[in-house]
Amino acid sequence: MLRLHPQLRAGGRGCHIGAVRPAPALLAAAALTLSACSSLTPAAVALPAPLATHAPELVEGLGVGRDGSFAVGAAQGTFKRGRDRLELFDIVSWDSAKTRYEVTLADGARTEAACRGSAVEISWRVLAANVKPFSFDCEWRGAKSASMALRAPALAAGLKAERSGRFTMNGLMLEVQSLHTVQGSPLPLDAPIGYLLSHEGRPVGAIELNGTTPRLWRPDAGHALHEPVTLAALALALLWDPSDRAP
Repeated sequence: MLRLHPQLRAGGRGCHIGAVRPAPALLAAAALTLSACSSLTPAAVALPAPLATHAPELVEGLGVGRDGSFAVGAAQGTFKRGRDRLELFDIVSWDSAKTRYEVTLADGARTEAACRGSAVEISWRVLAANVKPFSFDCEWRGAKSASMALRAPALAAGLKAERSGRFTMNGLMLEVQSLHTVQGSPLPLDAPIGYLLSHEGRPVGAIELNGTTPRLWRPDAGHALHEPVTLAALALALLWDPSDRAP
């Protein structure tokens, strides 16, 4: 994938006031600007029907930390995650991400997930290319056994850091696709704002990553896809993706 170097991408996630010392007459205007920024509603992921009409659940506790505890509905768990980046002369960069979580589901079943992601990129002047496209692999062990493989395309046009793959559990398969469109905007984002989970071509779940509290859309408890969607979505919510330079 060939694209502009991240430092040359335009835009940002919030309001910004420059470091120039303001004149006294501008202090009131600056205060009003900061107040407006704090009241802005975070961008919301654009979802296909029928998910767009369903109310999401909050995944509490993930925040921005490297470890901690979380809860979603009746499920509770703990997590550890990290991301390392090694650069050589600002030309070659190696990214790696590791995620582990343990969750106790509503019926008391306990399951552990271990995930690993990696990517290698070469940058030269204003261009960057993926030598080894992003990959993300997960394994679940315990009361539930499952696996997930997520990949960036070997060749891709445009600036979107797209990812797609599959989650499998006991013969059941979910298709996973990154989401880059926000409500009210015709322009897609570079990094994923969320992921869509589909079964046999039909959207059945989604996870929105914007902000510190992910929002989860999933089938009702008792549905055959409730737990598969939950397990996959938690791994995706915990991932520190190399396309997001924040961590």
